[in-house]
Amino acid sequence: MANPSPILRQLGCFRSLMKPQSLQHAQISRRSITTAYTPKSQPLDFPSKMPKTFLSQIPTHLQPHSRKKLKVYPPPASATTTCKDAVGAVNQSQLETLDPTGERKALFDYRRNPRSVKVGDIVRVTFKNGDPFAGVCLSIRLRGHDTSFLLRNQLSRVGVEMWVKALSPNVESVEIVQRTAHRKRRARLYYMRQPRHDMGTVENIVTNYLRQKQGLRGIKGRGGRGQRR
Repeated sequence: MANPSPILRQLGCFRSLMKPQSLQHAQISRRSITTAYTPKSQPLDFPSKMPKTFLSQIPTHLQPHSRKKLKVYPPPASATTTCKDAVGAVNQSQLETLDPTGERKALFDYRRNPRSVKVGDIVRVTFKNGDPFAGVCLSIRLRGHDTSFLLRNQLSRVGVEMWVKALSPNVESVEIVQRTAHRKRRARLYYMRQPRHDMGTVENIVTNYLRQKQGLRGIKGRGGRGQRR
């Protein structure tokens, strides 16, 4: 391939020499303004004697003696200092609301109350909305206002279990139908789910309990009427 002519080579060199000059001309033609940035917390220090025409052009937050003293309020008290045990305080307030007398809590406090509900007892629960449910108590969870217990029974030869909240507003009453013959060695009687240990239905025991309860009420009512006469 033939070499380029010397004329083209000279023109290329001439253009390369003209580029920096054009850049210098463009930079000179530009006008730049430099400003000093000062945050609002650090106003500029001006001399004491300054003409008013000059001060009027300065922003207000940069003018001397323009900052006003703000009233500083103390921070609010921390929750960690006012209430060290927040979970315990909430638990206590819920107990006072759901169980003001403390009878329901004592009924399931098997560690302190010897006559409380224990695992193995047959318990009958009456609800405000719905049919009552009775069964063998398999487990008790002591968790403050969230205390619950597990009941097991057989309905139509099918094992049925129900967790009941002891302090639920829907629970109207909890009755101990029959206590266990001997103290259980376990805290959770889950082995009663097996066919050989399953107690079966407790409807006959609950029916006899309700008959005895009705008979005692009738005797008390007759005695009261006789006393009134």
